[in-house]
Amino acid sequence: MLADPAQYLNGALEIIRREALHAGRVDWAQVRHECQAMCAGAQTAEDTFPAIRHVLAVLRDGHSHLRRPDAGTVHRGIIGLYFTGGVIALVLPGSPAARAGLQPGDRILGIQGRPVGPGINEGLLPDATLTLEVERAGQRQTRTLTREDARVIPPEPRGRLVAPGIGLVTLPDCDLGGTLTGGGAYQDRVQDILLDLSARGAARWVVDLRLNLGGNMWPMLAGIGPLAGEGELGAFVKGEERWPWRYAGGEASLGGEVMSRTQSAVLPPLPDTAPVAVLTSPLTASSGEIITLSFLGRPGTRLLGEPTRGLTTSNSLYELPGGAALLITTALDADRTGRVFAGPIKPDVPVSTAWAEFQTGKDSVLNAALAWLAES
Repeated sequence: MLADPAQYLNGALEIIRREALHAGRVDWAQVRHECQAMCAGAQTAEDTFPAIRHVLAVLRDGHSHLRRPDAGTVHRGIIGLYFTGGVIALVLPGSPAARAGLQPGDRILGIQGRPVGPGINEGLLPDATLTLEVERAGQRQTRTLTREDARVIPPEPRGRLVAPGIGLVTLPDCDLGGTLTGGGAYQDRVQDILLDLSARGAARWVVDLRLNLGGNMWPMLAGIGPLAGEGELGAFVKGEERWPWRYAGGEASLGGEVMSRTQSAVLPPLPDTAPVAVLTSPLTASSGEIITLSFLGRPGTRLLGEPTRGLTTSNSLYELPGGAALLITTALDADRTGRVFAGPIKPDVPVSTAWAEFQTGKDSVLNAALAWLAES
């Protein structure tokens, strides 16, 4: 039996107060008072969600969030696009934005008559219906979109030979379950891609993280680990405490606990000097940034693209009654050299992505990577 709303709220607040990295930023007496006022008429646990989100926002870490019970299967009330600097980078399949024909590379001139900002989805208002002024190839269009629930379609890792001897591996975000649409495991798919490309002659690599929004780091690491190397690849840090993450033999582990394991054959780890180009963008976030950090300090790696989102913190999951969960920022992230990050990861070679040309022959970031690999 679920706790009543007051008990549910108090339990969530106690977890946040006890575990959050930045709990010291919060005036807890004031926040409890605000939450109680917000939940005065609450009848169900779900009625407390706005108050819980309010508390997580007060932490000001930009990363802690509440996960709904159905988050793995349904996007609630979405438009279905991600843009940076006003340019669309990603359109979610089956979303209102996809049905409206919006495409990567389209420039959003305004939403509800207001200009958008330079950040990720900065200016995407919470209104149920939004009118977008969009420019494509010099032509202006107006699109009116209404927020809807949409089925979650997990993005698929992909790979191909992009040039003789060069394998391109695209790592998208990974949901908490780590399961792809066809039922396969994310990490197995990535290892299969590596083995296939290696058998076809790939000895130099491009790892594209530009559309990796985050999620579950462990299947990502268990899959791509052979290119990052074996051993300790980074750590979560809180004060004097440190929890290292590692890859070895198809297993991603935290301390001594295996968090994800590849069931298929695995590619042997590359020599540290084997060239690997890692591509990033402002959409590269959270666990996508952890994978980026897992390559830092490796002699044969070069980062190309744009600075990442800046969510270089670790979220821990705390389940709530009824299936919801708190993902609370509990630590900072460090690379294998011990360098601690608290913001965006900057590339070695700054190159902007033209999203209309993503992974085409005109992709300036990919071409910069290929040029570097050709010289390596």
